[in-house]
Amino acid sequence: MNESDRQTRIVQLHTHRHALLRQRDRRGAPIATIDMELNVVRSELQALYDCGRKLPQHSSAPKTTTSQLV
Repeated sequence: MNESDRQTRIVQLHTHRHALLRQRDRRGAPIATIDMELNVVRSELQALYDCGRKLPQHSSAPKTTTSQLV
């Protein structure tokens, strides 16, 4: 996976995460199911961030930290 694909996937996962959080706030939402899916999203994001730290960094590339997951 190249850096562009990794960044694109990170954006997709953040968008999906925000949608899940909005869905979880709705009355009658299946909280346990949504929380399980959120855990999967968080795990994939963590793996992508870890891969990014192992790649050579370019001075123009923005650094992303795990604190942005919360």
